[in-house]
Amino acid sequence: MAVLRKLNPSQRRGKILGSRAGYKLGWSYGQRLGRSEVVVRSNVPFVSKACDLSVLCVTSGMGLPFSPIDHAVIEALKKQVRELHICSPKDDLVKLTSQLRPQLVLVLFGMHVTTEVVNSVRSLGSTTAIWYSDDPYYSDITRLTAIHYDYVFTNELSCIEFYQLQGCRKVYHLPLAVDLNVFRPKRVDTGYFSDVCFIGSAYWHRVGFFNRIAPYLARRNVKIFGWWWERLEQYSKLSHNIRNEWLSPEETDKYYNGAKIVINLHRSPYDETFNKNSTRVKALSSNPRTFEICGSGAFQLTDARQDLPNLYGPGQELATYSSAEELIEKIEYYLHHEEERNDLALKGLQRTLRDHTFDHRVAVLLNVLVARR
Repeated sequence: MAVLRKLNPSQRRGKILGSRAGYKLGWSYGQRLGRSEVVVRSNVPFVSKACDLSVLCVTSGMGLPFSPIDHAVIEALKKQVRELHICSPKDDLVKLTSQLRPQLVLVLFGMHVTTEVVNSVRSLGSTTAIWYSDDPYYSDITRLTAIHYDYVFTNELSCIEFYQLQGCRKVYHLPLAVDLNVFRPKRVDTGYFSDVCFIGSAYWHRVGFFNRIAPYLARRNVKIFGWWWERLEQYSKLSHNIRNEWLSPEETDKYYNGAKIVINLHRSPYDETFNKNSTRVKALSSNPRTFEICGSGAFQLTDARQDLPNLYGPGQELATYSSAEELIEKIEYYLHHEEERNDLALKGLQRTLRDHTFDHRVAVLLNVLVARR
């Protein structure tokens, strides 16, 4: 109290209020983290019956955001197949197949594996499968390659019919998932704290949307990360909240953990930026961030794609919005209804642990292949 006596009344009041606010924030964050840790510890880890398969897995051969998917799939395969070999698209896939004689050659993403190589691998007797992880944004390329594989798995629901029309007979919807080794509830420094967080590149659809909500976000403790945000007409209002860079998955998880609300806004399938979808295939399925935000134990406000109710309960395990005005309204609501916000986040975490890990997805993929052999 000796320090407080040396301050004038206004300074003393400010210091006391700041201390109380800090205590409240710390208490709230600690309570949320503690409840999330209880959920994680009480979760029964997914265990799948190991398949008697020898597998050669071909990684995407690309950096972010595909390399973390490679790693997660490989870790799941290690637990579920008898024998696993890993190579990159730069390796001699035909030679490796001839030497190793795997029953399955699984290609991830596949942009750097030629159709001639796939055909040669099939001629050696190995079953071939590809898992497209960024449909429909590369459909101009994938429509030419898919027919060369025995099995096609796609993250995008609308691409099932799309690939069937290309002549593929065995096509399956296989959404992406969360890597629990990266995305999970954890304690983070206060530098990661925010009222509202958004992580993703500034595709033009997002630019138009954020221009409409920028005046509101400028009044909040907001953190935005990704490429090209200088495209915003309202950039000056939010420049101090924006870092024009791509975050690693580990850093992304920390900002999710520090946020009261994480916005998810899907990329438009018709955006002109780095988009190879000239036939305008629709996007009906949820993006990887849907699973990663919930896996971090964070509260998610997302625009709802058609497939979302098959994955999470809107209004039960996360919240949705359909316009800029509704998003602002719901941000205000959930910032002032902390208990309800945290309850939804916990239920989203529970659902993710139960249904949406890469262990679950790889088990589905292998069950399809084993059942069809």
